Amino acid sequence: MRHLSRQVHVDGLRGVAVLLMVMVHIAATWNPYTTTQTSVLAYGVSGLGGLAAPLFVTVFGWGAALRPLSLGQRAIRATVLLLLQLVVNLCAPHLFEPFTPGVLSLFAFLVLTQPWWLAVVRRGAAATATVLTGIVFATYLANRWTGGLAWGDRIAVDGVSMWATHALLTGTYPLLPWLFFAMAGAWIQGVGELDQRRAFAAVACGGSMISGMLLVRSLQTGVPWALPSGEAYLTFFPANAPFLIAALAGVSIFWWSALAWSHRAAVLAPVGRMSLTVYVGHFLPLFWVHRWDESGGWSLNTAMAAVLIYTLTWGAVARRWFISKPHWTLERAMRNIERRFVRD
Repeated sequence: MRHLSRQVHVDGLRGVAVLLMVMVHIAATWNPYTTTQTSVLAYGVSGLGGLAAPLFVTVFGWGAALRPLSLGQRAIRATVLLLLQLVVNLCAPHLFEPFTPGVLSLFAFLVLTQPWWLAVVRRGAAATATVLTGIVFATYLANRWTGGLAWGDRIAVDGVSMWATHALLTGTYPLLPWLFFAMAGAWIQGVGELDQRRAFAAVACGGSMISGMLLVRSLQTGVPWALPSGEAYLTFFPANAPFLIAALAGVSIFWWSALAWSHRAAVLAPVGRMSLTVYVGHFLPLFWVHRWDESGGWSLNTAMAAVLIYTLTWGAVARRWFISKPHWTLERAMRNIERRFVRD
């Protein structure tokens, strides 16, 4: 029963993560041109939305450690994820180019490299902490190799070489440094609840202190504290070292809350169990609706309401869908493909 409770709260976290991803993408679609970085919408999306991908990848790492995959399973899952990334890109031409690597291609590379980074995690907390610290320092020291600040530089793909470079280092969600969160999730899976709580408290306090110091520094220097991209102390594109620390602190707070109120997290467990379906599905309407606010001249309040309604609608529909038709999901389809072609 204890294992079931832990699984339900993690499914709930996965549901939170994918709905935050929905919120981020629809806000990017319906963000009025008059909205500035100091608006309520921008801060709300940048704050909560900035934790969507870190939480999503951390939960992915937890699941990878729970159920390691065979070579055949890894090959099939990586192929499916890369194909779904293409579908997502084609449905959101206002955000991506057709072959832009994104979150799903990140998951594909994490699947392919799973044996290597899981081997580090299985060596224990000291080895895991050493590698995570190394990723943070490498990100800090090698920031000039993590890609340009302009969004167009990160999504542009003019050949296989650029695609691989974006997928591994310079894109929107490159393997390095996002491996950081997958390894953290795998470590969480391997330790007891008491050790988890202690680690979450330490990371949350330490990360909050560092972020607070940077905020004070921001007020002193006039340099923005946090921006999705550009010149700031914390940036998402690229995911710089201070962001990695702050985001892991935010993930720790989310995870501790899910442990403390697992019965409430269970409400979103059905959404979490079809998170891949929700992630891909929420992009499909964007092909038609991304011009609505452009033609309608939406106000900030209208955009906020639309973002909230779209996000909550996907949560309600996904929960009902999984309860009534659990076999009709991309997750189930991928497992069926694995059973058909892989013989373990």
